[in-house]
Amino acid sequence: MLKKFIASILLIVNSQNIELFASNEDEQNLTKLAKAYPTFIKSFSNNKIFFIDNDEMNYDDGIKDKTFEEMLNNPSLKDQLSIKYIRIDENPNYIPKRNEDAGRIRYEAFFKKMYGSNQKEIKKNLTKIIWLPKTSNKTLLVTTINDVHKKLQAISDELDLLPIELKSFVDNPAGVTNYRKISKTNRLSSHSFGIAIDINVKNSDYWQWHNKNELVSYKNKIPLEIVKIFEKHGFIWGGRWYHYDTMHFEYRPELLN
Repeated sequence: MLKKFIASILLIVNSQNIELFASNEDEQNLTKLAKAYPTFIKSFSNNKIFFIDNDEMNYDDGIKDKTFEEMLNNPSLKDQLSIKYIRIDENPNYIPKRNEDAGRIRYEAFFKKMYGSNQKEIKKNLTKIIWLPKTSNKTLLVTTINDVHKKLQAISDELDLLPIELKSFVDNPAGVTNYRKISKTNRLSSHSFGIAIDINVKNSDYWQWHNKNELVSYKNKIPLEIVKIFEKHGFIWGGRWYHYDTMHFEYRPELLN
């Protein structure tokens, strides 16, 4: 009887010794995180994740009732996973509500742990891919960590098969890797880690181009057929943000599980 009771509380996921003590949102988010990055995360228990190299990282920093700006500028892993990303196949016409920016909140220490803690370390993991080899044949530098380079090359190969009118949205990307801070912030851009790509700027929309106050009016011209291809390979789209950035895609599989 005691064994059955324990078995109902303790669940081992993917033979990785991941302990789930209840079926709540935090446990589900931790499971998604572990499944998204299996070559880095070994297990989790309560408020910690455990990496393959035995390093530990807290999930929740214990700070309650943060504002949206506080989560952007001083996030925890819990904050990073606090907003649900709405996939195109879930709701193609979805328009994000105010401050609904799934993926813009990034716990920088987590990304540095995987992709490199500084520009020199990140650079060691970069490799070249050929973007749209049949069309634009452009060379891009992408990280090899988590096989992001293979996934972005697979996206490129699928996009290269699209009709010419759709390829015009992606045939001249603005780039992938660019080690820099986000404008007017102290936060590293996801481009710093070689995990994000900006497609054609001329066909894109960015919230600061069109809005001069806190209330944002949503705009987008990117065909959803393109977004579906990116999402299939683990990339989220900035067009799913209230503070929209429709040229922007980044590798964030934990938000797509």
